[in-house]
Amino acid sequence: MRLKTSLLKEPKHKELVSCVGWTTADELYSCSDDHQIIKWNLLTTETIQIAKLPDDIYPIDLHWFPKSVGGKKQPQAESFVLTSSDGILIWNSLPDCSFEE
Repeated sequence: MRLKTSLLKEPKHKELVSCVGWTTADELYSCSDDHQIIKWNLLTTETIQIAKLPDDIYPIDLHWFPKSVGGKKQPQAESFVLTSSDGILIWNSLPDCSFEE
């Protein structure tokens, strides 16, 4: 088995990436100590900043719950749960992106 890797010429996060969440085989979300949540398209290498976390939040784990599961659209919005180093639990639904603790 071969593992294909690639590096971007210009990093998208400014600090250490602490967690990632996969939604499909070609899409993932990453959180970093720079307080950004970034969506990555692995086929096109396109990135989009989804949210900016409050400055006192340092994420350590992320779980993403996509709107479609097994190719079927679900009635609820995309949601994620994020935990931080000080024990704060954040959950959210997109496209709202207001943070609840």
